[in-house]
Amino acid sequence: MDFQLTSEQKMLVELADKLGKNEFASKAARWDKNHEYPWENVEIMRQAGLLGMTIPKRFGGRERPLIDVVLVIEQIAKYCGVTARIVVETNMGALGSIMAYGTEAQQKLVAKRILEEGDKPAIGMTEPNAGTDLTALKSTAVQKGDHYILNGTKHWITGGTISNTHLIFARIIDKNGVDQGIGGILVDKGTPGFTFGKIEDAMGLRGIPESELIFEDCEVSEENIVVCDRKEGFKKLMNGYNAQRIGAGTVSLGIAQGAHDLAIEYMKQREAFGKKISEFQGLQWMVAEAEMKLNASRLLLYRAACNAQHLANNVMLPQMMEASIAKAFTAHASFEVVSDSLQMFGAAGYSRDLPLERMLRDVRMFQIGGGTTEAQMNMISRGIFKTRFDYKK
Repeated sequence: MDFQLTSEQKMLVELADKLGKNEFASKAARWDKNHEYPWENVEIMRQAGLLGMTIPKRFGGRERPLIDVVLVIEQIAKYCGVTARIVVETNMGALGSIMAYGTEAQQKLVAKRILEEGDKPAIGMTEPNAGTDLTALKSTAVQKGDHYILNGTKHWITGGTISNTHLIFARIIDKNGVDQGIGGILVDKGTPGFTFGKIEDAMGLRGIPESELIFEDCEVSEENIVVCDRKEGFKKLMNGYNAQRIGAGTVSLGIAQGAHDLAIEYMKQREAFGKKISEFQGLQWMVAEAEMKLNASRLLLYRAACNAQHLANNVMLPQMMEASIAKAFTAHASFEVVSDSLQMFGAAGYSRDLPLERMLRDVRMFQIGGGTTEAQMNMISRGIFKTRFDYKK
């Protein structure tokens, strides 16, 4: 077992950190205040080769392992959580499912959009009455000849209004009226019958819109079906989401590390009662505890990324058990670290003049989005007792 980064990985970390520090940090408050998508950052990352890193070389990508993406996400999230989320969405999530289960034409299309246009594929899972209980979703795609008619409403879809590519989860009904279970279908922005509804006024990560997607008799070609498998379809889609959980956990880790670094620097300068506050044992213990939480989180995330199962097209899907442990632990620990880091600044930390309050709002999402902590705990328990799936497969 080797915990050392390769020389190439070190260069990748240095690149991501440099971009985060010099290009992204100063603009992070702007995206938050204006609810503005960071297209400027997207183009910088596209030119730097940080989008589509996992895409196979034959499609124009760099074919990098999942751990390399995790390293990049962590560095960028220290400076801008929104920008780090875009790295997740352009290297994991819908991309992974399409590369694992889609057709060659679908794979080429999505790869081209990410690498040439900076498109961030969106995953349309959640519905008003189907969030954690995703099997309760009501959206349907009914086969009519060589196309499907999609109806339903999705909400809290990350980047829905800015993404050109949407992987929509729906119940597939074949031409004979037989329910084929939950499958995945690609729907492009601008397709007739596909409109947008409410955009949530979110607490944090406000630079990426959380959108409502509305499908009303939306006609989609059968060539856009990514997954339609009555027995394994839903399981395949959820397996594809394991990497997304690792990505979400890594963003929370990076935000927490960034807040931790700010607190340490401030403690070295701030004086109270005639000495630096870094000399107070009580505060030293708080910082030490934060350091332990960050290191433990990092090891869990790195393990899940390195142990990911390798499928076709360089798709790496972590084991569900390891992904859930890493996300649940990291999301909770990161929120505590950011909160304690803000505390070091006193009243100044509570002000919007510093980034700590934004970082606290941003990091809170990861105990909810990508699968709530409670849902992850259920998955971990099922893995222990094997009451539903064998997660070791």
